[in-house]
Amino acid sequence: MEPNLEKKLQDICTDLILSLRGNQAENGNAVIDRNLIELLYSTLDVYKESIQQETSVSREVIFSLFYTSSRFYIQSKYSNNAADLLKEFERLNGRLLRIFFTIGD
Repeated sequence: MEPNLEKKLQDICTDLILSLRGNQAENGNAVIDRNLIELLYSTLDVYKESIQQETSVSREVIFSLFYTSSRFYIQSKYSNNAADLLKEFERLNGRLLRIFFTIGD
């Protein structure tokens, strides 16, 4: 596995969490950084391939990824663009579940 891949995932998660915090966009909307989300997905694809033969994965990385996913859901309770946030939550959460709970299949 690429040594900096886990750090990169955690850094992307941190940036996403910070961008979601509060309603920093106009009209009470949360910022949804689509470029950062796509970077997360492409990095996740590489990570998934790199852990195929691993017997364990970093607890910190998994926490960061699922915490980031939950932030979309939580922020939807406070933002006018709740539907967009929930869509991103479902998309990311579903992808994470497929990666970490079907890894040996």
